[in-house]
Amino acid sequence: MNEHDTSVAPVDDDELVRFGVSMPAALVRDLDRWRKGLGYPSRSEAVRDLVRDALVQSQWKDEGEDPTREAVGVVMLVYDHTTHQLSERLTEMQHHGKAKALAALHIHLTLENCLEVVVLRGTRTDVRELAGHLISARGVLHGVFIPTTTGEELA
Repeated sequence: MNEHDTSVAPVDDDELVRFGVSMPAALVRDLDRWRKGLGYPSRSEAVRDLVRDALVQSQWKDEGEDPTREAVGVVMLVYDHTTHQLSERLTEMQHHGKAKALAALHIHLTLENCLEVVVLRGTRTDVRELAGHLISARGVLHGVFIPTTTGEELA
């Protein structure tokens, strides 16, 4: 098989497959600097994680993906807890959303502002919907949804 061949060779899923990757020297230097800074012991480990991340991101972006497939995501919120009943509304959303809030971490950042990290699990549609409701709640100053995976489909 050559580097332009897009077919998949039949291999055991647990088998380690070696292949070559060509890239400009400057990009390799940047990759090495990046991976060493994060503590990756090898280029292979770093590239495996980059590929896994790209696959997870692709699953979340793929509109053809089954919206009822189980999914996991993390929502980070910074909000002013003095906003009238905001904490209660956020908790209510977590209790009554179709996706389950598996865990929440609440940290006091300043006298007024809090950071809340919430782990969500449910269908892809329900996780995305609950994340959107939490982030868009009045009084939330900043919110980020980080889609991830149960890891079952990753090798």
